[in-house]
Amino acid sequence: MLSIGKMNTLTIDQDTGRGLILKSEDGQEVFLPSSFAKRDLEVGASINVFVYLNTQGDIIATTETPYAQVGEYALLRVVETQEFGAFFDWGIDKDLLVPGNEQKLKVRNHEDHIVRVCLEDETNRIYGTTKLGKYIEADDKDIKERDTVEVELVHQSDLGFRVIINKKYIGMIYHNEIFSKVRIKDKAQGIVKKIRDDGLIDISLQRLGVSKLEDAKITVLNFLKDNDGKSYLNDKSSPEEIKHNLQMSKKSFKAAIGMLYKEGMIIIETTGIKLK
Repeated sequence: MLSIGKMNTLTIDQDTGRGLILKSEDGQEVFLPSSFAKRDLEVGASINVFVYLNTQGDIIATTETPYAQVGEYALLRVVETQEFGAFFDWGIDKDLLVPGNEQKLKVRNHEDHIVRVCLEDETNRIYGTTKLGKYIEADDKDIKERDTVEVELVHQSDLGFRVIINKKYIGMIYHNEIFSKVRIKDKAQGIVKKIRDDGLIDISLQRLGVSKLEDAKITVLNFLKDNDGKSYLNDKSSPEEIKHNLQMSKKSFKAAIGMLYKEGMIIIETTGIKLK
């Protein structure tokens, strides 16, 4: 069965000269225009395509991959505004319409916004929305605390960075969880710290628990080796100094040097620490 607004693996059934007729397992036909068909494609071969409806309501396929499929989020840019809505660059030839009544705030040309891609059940037409609240609360989470996830930073606030998680969820990385320079649109691996009652997810860019401590110990040791085996940093140093030099929190630093001291690998002095 075809999944409108998603990638589908279909079989090439016929070459019309203007494009290819593709079929799903249940016999539904989709047209792939020749402009999106590679020349080496043969009848009977399988092909992975994105399926959507064009402005005439015909089911069309493209080999282009959108930034987000139905049910996913992406940071998209406005390319054109009209009275009835705005068109966003979606990564494929056809731009994504976000109707005026689906805009949380009226958008303007060239702005970037977090958009969820949606499907209208009655018509199978795809549209976008920047009204995310009801989706964030209702999303069934297939992740749990301490899972490793893919995140994209999409908006900065006084609290931290809002992120898109696995393209499926919205979360936050707070400033006190960030220990290196990051920018909007950066992508990274994160750890799920907490799934909140409001549906938002707290993310850490640091590994948690024992793994995080082992990473911190290695970082401290490497820092000492790069600085002739000694450093003025100790448990009295400010969080800002520690973050600047080691890209970790003071809590992680204190735990790391405590373990290194117990293991007999460093000496802690009033003037700093040094390798033993």
